Amino acid sequence: MPESRESSLMLKHFLPYRLVNLAQNVSEKFAEVYQSEFNLTTPEWRILVHLAEHDDRNNGNGKSDVSDDRDEKEERNTSADSAGISAKDLTVLASMDKSTVSRAVKVMLDKGFLFKKTDENDKRASVLLLTQAGIGLYRDIVPKALAWEENLLHGLTATEYRDLMRIVDKLDRRLTAT
Repeated sequence: MPESRESSLMLKHFLPYRLVNLAQNVSEKFAEVYQSEFNLTTPEWRILVHLAEHDDRNNGNGKSDVSDDRDEKEERNTSADSAGISAKDLTVLASMDKSTVSRAVKVMLDKGFLFKKTDENDKRASVLLLTQAGIGLYRDIVPKALAWEENLLHGLTATEYRDLMRIVDKLDRRLTAT
Protein backbone atom coordinates (compact mmCIF):
# COMPACT_ATOMS: atom_id res chain seq x y z
CA MET A 1 0.00 0.00 0.00
CA PRO A 2 1.33 3.47 -0.79
CA GLU A 3 2.47 5.73 2.03
CA SER A 4 -0.25 7.10 4.26
CA ARG A 5 -2.33 9.84 2.67
CA GLU A 6 -4.56 12.54 4.01
CA SER A 7 -8.25 11.84 4.23
CA SER A 8 -9.01 14.16 1.29
CA LEU A 9 -9.37 12.72 -2.16
CA MET A 10 -6.93 13.88 -4.81
CA LEU A 11 -7.80 12.48 -8.22
CA LYS A 12 -4.22 12.47 -9.45
CA HIS A 13 -3.45 9.98 -6.65
CA PHE A 14 -6.73 8.03 -6.73
CA LEU A 15 -6.02 4.73 -8.50
CA PRO A 16 -9.56 3.99 -9.78
CA TYR A 17 -9.68 7.40 -11.45
CA ARG A 18 -6.19 7.04 -12.94
CA LEU A 19 -6.88 3.53 -14.26
CA VAL A 20 -10.20 4.52 -15.86
CA ASN A 21 -8.56 7.49 -17.56
CA LEU A 22 -5.63 5.39 -18.73
CA ALA A 23 -7.91 2.64 -20.03
CA GLN A 24 -10.10 5.15 -21.85
CA ASN A 25 -7.07 6.87 -23.35
CA VAL A 26 -5.54 3.58 -24.51
CA SER A 27 -8.87 2.39 -25.90
CA GLU A 28 -9.49 5.62 -27.84
CA LYS A 29 -5.98 5.78 -29.28
CA PHE A 30 -5.86 2.07 -30.12
CA ALA A 31 -9.30 2.29 -31.77
CA GLU A 32 -7.66 4.31 -34.54
CA VAL A 33 -5.89 1.10 -35.62
CA TYR A 34 -9.08 -0.83 -36.40
CA GLN A 35 -11.53 2.01 -37.06
CA SER A 36 -9.79 4.08 -39.71
CA GLU A 37 -8.28 1.34 -41.85
CA PHE A 38 -10.69 -1.53 -41.19
CA ASN A 39 -13.95 0.30 -40.46
CA LEU A 40 -14.68 -1.64 -37.27
CA THR A 41 -16.32 -0.37 -34.12
CA THR A 42 -14.93 -1.23 -30.69
CA PRO A 43 -17.59 -3.92 -30.09
CA GLU A 44 -16.88 -5.45 -33.53
CA TRP A 45 -13.14 -5.48 -32.79
CA ARG A 46 -13.65 -7.16 -29.43
CA ILE A 47 -15.94 -9.80 -30.91
CA LEU A 48 -13.49 -10.46 -33.76
CA VAL A 49 -10.58 -10.98 -31.35
CA HIS A 50 -12.51 -13.22 -28.96
CA LEU A 51 -13.77 -15.41 -31.79
CA ALA A 52 -10.28 -15.57 -33.33
CA GLU A 53 -8.68 -16.57 -30.03
CA HIS A 54 -11.35 -19.21 -29.48
CA ASP A 55 -11.24 -20.57 -33.02
CA ASP A 56 -9.64 -24.03 -33.34
CA ARG A 57 -8.57 -23.08 -36.86
CA ASN A 58 -6.60 -20.13 -35.55
CA ASN A 59 -3.59 -20.72 -33.33
CA GLY A 60 -3.88 -17.37 -31.55
CA ASN A 61 -1.19 -15.95 -33.80
CA GLY A 62 -3.32 -14.76 -36.69
CA LYS A 63 -2.47 -17.85 -38.72
CA SER A 64 -5.37 -20.05 -39.71
CA ASP A 65 -5.05 -23.80 -40.09
CA VAL A 66 -7.78 -23.61 -42.74
CA SER A 67 -6.58 -23.31 -46.31
CA ASP A 68 -7.35 -19.98 -47.95
CA ASP A 69 -9.02 -21.55 -50.98
CA ARG A 70 -11.98 -22.92 -49.00
CA ASP A 71 -15.12 -21.10 -49.88
CA GLU A 72 -17.65 -19.93 -47.32
CA LYS A 73 -20.19 -22.70 -48.05
CA GLU A 74 -17.60 -25.38 -47.55
CA GLU A 75 -16.48 -23.65 -44.35
CA ARG A 76 -20.01 -23.54 -42.98
CA ASN A 77 -20.67 -27.19 -43.67
CA THR A 78 -17.44 -28.67 -42.32
CA SER A 79 -17.88 -30.46 -39.02
CA ALA A 80 -14.20 -29.99 -38.15
CA ASP A 81 -14.74 -26.26 -37.70
CA SER A 82 -14.44 -24.61 -34.32
CA ALA A 83 -17.26 -25.12 -31.84
CA GLY A 84 -17.87 -21.36 -31.90
CA ILE A 85 -19.10 -19.04 -29.16
CA SER A 86 -22.65 -18.05 -28.35
CA ALA A 87 -23.60 -14.37 -28.36
CA LYS A 88 -24.44 -14.78 -24.67
CA ASP A 89 -20.92 -16.02 -23.91
CA LEU A 90 -19.46 -13.13 -25.93
CA THR A 91 -21.21 -10.66 -23.64
CA VAL A 92 -19.25 -12.09 -20.71
CA LEU A 93 -15.94 -12.57 -22.53
CA ALA A 94 -15.95 -9.10 -24.08
CA SER A 95 -17.54 -7.36 -21.07
CA MET A 96 -20.34 -5.88 -23.17
CA ASP A 97 -24.08 -5.76 -22.71
CA LYS A 98 -26.40 -8.01 -24.69
CA SER A 99 -27.78 -5.29 -26.99
CA THR A 100 -24.30 -4.04 -27.92
CA VAL A 101 -23.16 -7.56 -28.78
CA SER A 102 -26.37 -8.21 -30.72
CA ARG A 103 -25.98 -5.06 -32.85
CA ALA A 104 -22.29 -5.73 -33.52
CA VAL A 105 -22.95 -9.37 -34.42
CA LYS A 106 -25.65 -8.34 -36.88
CA VAL A 107 -23.31 -5.87 -38.59
CA MET A 108 -20.50 -8.44 -38.72
CA LEU A 109 -22.85 -11.08 -40.15
CA ASP A 110 -23.94 -8.56 -42.81
CA LYS A 111 -20.30 -7.71 -43.61
CA GLY A 112 -19.54 -11.41 -44.03
CA PHE A 113 -17.05 -11.68 -41.14
CA LEU A 114 -19.16 -14.10 -39.08
CA PHE A 115 -21.59 -16.93 -39.60
CA LYS A 116 -23.98 -18.73 -37.29
CA LYS A 117 -24.30 -22.44 -36.91
CA THR A 118 -26.35 -24.68 -34.65
CA ASP A 119 -24.67 -25.40 -31.34
CA GLU A 120 -23.62 -29.06 -31.39
CA ASN A 121 -24.38 -29.35 -27.66
CA ASP A 122 -27.78 -27.62 -27.79
CA LYS A 123 -29.63 -27.84 -31.10
CA ARG A 124 -31.95 -25.01 -29.99
CA ALA A 125 -29.04 -22.55 -29.73
CA SER A 126 -26.57 -21.14 -32.22
CA VAL A 127 -22.91 -20.21 -32.02
CA LEU A 128 -20.84 -17.71 -33.96
CA LEU A 129 -17.69 -18.37 -35.93
CA LEU A 130 -15.41 -16.34 -38.14
CA THR A 131 -15.69 -16.74 -41.89
CA GLN A 132 -12.54 -16.79 -44.03
CA ALA A 133 -13.08 -13.04 -44.48
CA GLY A 134 -13.20 -12.65 -40.68
CA ILE A 135 -10.02 -14.68 -40.23
CA GLY A 136 -8.37 -12.62 -42.97
CA LEU A 137 -9.43 -9.40 -41.29
CA TYR A 138 -8.02 -10.63 -38.00
CA ARG A 139 -4.73 -11.56 -39.69
CA ASP A 140 -4.53 -8.10 -41.24
CA ILE A 141 -5.15 -6.28 -37.96
CA VAL A 142 -2.93 -8.33 -35.63
CA PRO A 143 0.45 -7.03 -36.86
CA LYS A 144 -0.80 -3.45 -36.67
CA ALA A 145 -2.22 -4.03 -33.17
CA LEU A 146 1.03 -5.54 -31.95
CA ALA A 147 3.06 -2.70 -33.49
CA TRP A 148 0.79 -0.16 -31.77
CA GLU A 149 1.25 -1.92 -28.43
CA GLU A 150 5.01 -2.09 -28.94
CA ASN A 151 5.10 1.64 -29.64
CA LEU A 152 3.04 2.35 -26.50
CA LEU A 153 5.31 0.23 -24.32
CA HIS A 154 8.54 1.48 -25.93
CA GLY A 155 9.40 3.59 -22.88
CA LEU A 156 9.19 0.67 -20.44
CA THR A 157 12.04 -1.67 -19.64
CA ALA A 158 11.39 -5.41 -19.70
CA THR A 159 11.35 -5.39 -15.89
CA GLU A 160 8.86 -2.52 -15.77
CA TYR A 161 6.61 -4.32 -18.26
CA ARG A 162 6.80 -7.57 -16.26
CA ASP A 163 6.03 -5.68 -13.03
CA LEU A 164 3.13 -3.82 -14.66
CA MET A 165 1.58 -7.09 -15.86
CA ARG A 166 2.04 -8.68 -12.43
CA ILE A 167 0.39 -5.71 -10.72
CA VAL A 168 -2.51 -5.66 -13.19
CA ASP A 169 -3.00 -9.41 -12.73
CA LYS A 170 -2.84 -9.10 -8.96
CA LEU A 171 -5.42 -6.29 -8.86
CA ASP A 172 -7.65 -8.16 -11.31
CA ARG A 173 -7.53 -11.33 -9.18
CA ARG A 174 -8.36 -9.30 -6.08
CA LEU A 175 -11.37 -7.70 -7.77
CA THR A 176 -12.70 -10.96 -9.20
CA ALA A 177 -12.29 -12.76 -5.87
CA THR A 178 -14.72 -10.41 -4.12
